[in-house]
Amino acid sequence: MGLADVTGVELVESPPLVSRADPHNLPFFDGVFDFVFTAHFAEALFPSRFAAEMERVVRVGGACVVVVEECGGERVEGVKGSFGRSGFVDVRNVSLIGLKMTRIIMRNDGSQTA
Repeated sequence: MGLADVTGVELVESPPLVSRADPHNLPFFDGVFDFVFTAHFAEALFPSRFAAEMERVVRVGGACVVVVEECGGERVEGVKGSFGRSGFVDVRNVSLIGLKMTRIIMRNDGSQTA
């Protein structure tokens, strides 16, 4: 994929590549990543908080990518609505580990919505 440096976080540590962290309170400085990805957004206790943390740690202009069980319409709008500082880029049905999923791409444009 052309990624030179990757940092993985999950609720359960899987050394050496994945460290334990709460996705609702990520242990990173603001704007340190170019790209943030999750396939666990649907399991978030507080989706808006999870999205806000993704936006906080991705640089302005960086991408937040969310993959959820295959869906459309209202569900996609719900995910998009969780991101207050990002603009919608694309939605597409994809296959991930043999499952039918929907990929939603948001770009952090640095704006702030109330």
